Amino acid sequence: MLNTVSILGLTLCLLFLSSVSTFAQKQKNTLTTFTYKKVGDLEIKLDAHRPADKKIRPLAVWIHGGALINGGRSGIGPGRTLLAEGFVVVSIDYRLAPETKLPEIITDVEDAFKWIRKYGREKFQADTSKIAVLGGSAGGHLTFTTGFRVKPPPTVLVAYWGYGDLIGTWLSQPSPHA
Repeated sequence: MLNTVSILGLTLCLLFLSSVSTFAQKQKNTLTTFTYKKVGDLEIKLDAHRPADKKIRPLAVWIHGGALINGGRSGIGPGRTLLAEGFVVVSIDYRLAPETKLPEIITDVEDAFKWIRKYGREKFQADTSKIAVLGGSAGGHLTFTTGFRVKPPPTVLVAYWGYGDLIGTWLSQPSPHA
């Protein structure tokens, strides 16, 4: 019940902030790209967006959508509003299907959070003790997944259009209707 209230509260805050914020027009932001994992020769990266100052800031992580088969870290979706309000917003890449199976995709996301917790304060001055996670579509599904796979779990989860059945076989097995 408390998590539902937290999610509803953050969603309402995002809607409010998106309608009244003018801070973004005055604020200078920085973007820095980091490699958080290597698989063979493939570097898996994340982008850290933050206000240009060096103050420790609250942290939100954006997980992109794309049906697990496309998309990337280049956009931060609803995280733009949080960036405008002074958050550090980190957007992560993960390996995509069908070349990568779902368990490895989830491992990429877990590894991103391990890296963020270990280096986030030093590299981009983020308060990594409390993390809000936002994601759209497949990123929403992965957002829900962080709630039980990432340790310690994120403080807030906001999934936009995410698939809600986290343990069903529908995502990991061929359709019986095909």
